[in-house]
Amino acid sequence: MGTDLATRAELVKLARALGTSTDRVAFAAVLPHEDIRRVRERVVSTLYDEHRAAFQRVAAITRVLPTPVNVRIALRAFPPLLAARVAGEMPPERAAQLADRMPVSYLAETCVHLDPRRAAPLIQRIRADRVLDVVIELIDRGEYITLGRLLDAATEPVIHDVAMTVSTEALLRIGFYAESGEQLTRAVALLPPARLRQVVRDALAGPRELASAGLALIGRLTDDALRGRLAEHAAEADDTALTVLLHTAVNDDAVPVLLTAVAAMTDDAKRRVLRLPALAEPAVVGDLVLAVEKHDLWGTMAALTEFMPPEVRTRFPSASR
Repeated sequence: MGTDLATRAELVKLARALGTSTDRVAFAAVLPHEDIRRVRERVVSTLYDEHRAAFQRVAAITRVLPTPVNVRIALRAFPPLLAARVAGEMPPERAAQLADRMPVSYLAETCVHLDPRRAAPLIQRIRADRVLDVVIELIDRGEYITLGRLLDAATEPVIHDVAMTVSTEALLRIGFYAESGEQLTRAVALLPPARLRQVVRDALAGPRELASAGLALIGRLTDDALRGRLAEHAAEADDTALTVLLHTAVNDDAVPVLLTAVAAMTDDAKRRVLRLPALAEPAVVGDLVLAVEKHDLWGTMAALTEFMPPEVRTRFPSASR
């Protein structure tokens, strides 16, 4: 079993905050993902608070200049990193006025460096069409970490527009790096039924990392009914796709997420999933038993074994616990 999905996402975000590679922070994988997040938040606070007074002075100067003049100065004299630091110290309304006049490519790069603690008041005041353009630009650049961080700052109309415009692959990759499970749940809940089904289908049919992102998504939802809908859509997949998902869950240490998803299915869907031929393979059974033992999931597994064929059920000691 590999590093669990929440820890993997936190390591990537920690490496981004430190400006290094995930290999250089891999030692932190021994910590719970909540602790890695706390370390990252302290790193972010330290980095962004350094030299803050200087950026506040620059921000103060912008108050006495007309918006068009500030835009010209920024584009000629401020690289996006410095512009982001100054924007974080400006009144949100003023910073939004500037942002609405700047090129999308410049704004996208600025978002990469924006202080996440001050992003929401600014982003919520920028025109929705501009925000959507910037999101598309960031997706083109593969900036899913940035988009996951900024999801908390997005308003419901913006989330809806993004969810209906960008690819399902992009939605899954953004969701993998989302900061708040509650905000991620609200975003997923905005998807129409057909779009939600397509997200699940593409997660199962795409490369392995999309299956991982799909599992991470299900695991972070705070709405049981919504989790059940996703699980039901997954149960519609063929045996090959479900077998890949099973192996992905084992390799990603995401068996708890998988079992929670299966438990949320209807009884017919449970029978469909728990009668996969792969579940009769000794190696698969062994991997599942190890994962159940590691995470103390005997109760959950015992409730699911009744939906397995008798010859498979007896291979799971959880049935007798």
